Formats: sequence, structure tokens, C-alpha cells
Amino acid sequence: MENEERHSYIENGQRYLQCKGCYDYRSVDDNIVSFTCSRCTIIRTLKHTPLEDMIPSLKKKKSTGRPAGWHFMNEFVDKDGTVFHRGKEQPELKGTLKPTKVKPRKKKKKLSQDEKLYKRIKDYKKKQKIKKRQNKKK
Repeated sequence: MENEERHSYIENGQRYLQCKGCYDYRSVDDNIVSFTCSRCTIIRTLKHTPLEDMIPSLKKKKSTGRPAGWHFMNEFVDKDGTVFHRGKEQPELKGTLKPTKVKPRKKKKKLSQDEKLYKRIKDYKKKQKIKKRQNKKK
């Protein structure tokens, strides 16, 4: 326990004391030496407790195995043969078509800061050349 007293003041007969975490003033009893406010206590508990355990609605959804944006495709056939047109199931067409082949997204190469700078310089030089050409034409 902490024995040193926090900064406090008395206003209209009520004592106010600083919180140990956020240093906000809160009204307390006369015999309190230091305290942690409810907001800091909640923040501290949330750091150590997974949010999904506290709030059931935040639990992760199970994947359906379908690719992202499948419901926007004109026609999508699932692995089990279910046919979808624009995200709406077509039960009369089930099993009549082959499953849709999904191509994985191409991952873009991340540029370093130097590479970004060189790219910007290159683009700037191109713009300058175009401006010079336009000025010569005039």
C-alpha cells in the first residue's frame, strides 16, 4: 500500500482527492489516503482480460470458407455445389455447376522509406519534363 497522501482540497465541506492513475479529482471520505477511480480500474482490468470473454457479442465469427466479396459475384458456386447469384442462393441449380476457382489476392510489395522517396523523385522529374515540353510548344 502507498502511504504518501495524494494532493487534495476541500470545497463546501467535501474533500476531493487525486486518482492514482489519471490524476482526476474525485470526492472521497476524510480518512482516505489514496485511491484509483472506477475508470482507471476498468481500463486496468480490460488490459489483462480479453474483450471477447467479457462481451459475448464480440466473439469472432466462424469462417464460412467462402472468399471475401463472394456475395458480390454475378455467379458463385460453393464447394458443396450450392449456386449463388449475387449472394442469393439458387436451390434449383445446386450441383449443376463446378465450384468457382478463387484466385488469391496479389500481395503488394511494401516499399521502404528510401524507395518511396525515390519513387516520388522519379514522378516529380516526369512532371517537370512534361511541363517543359508544354512550355516549349507555346
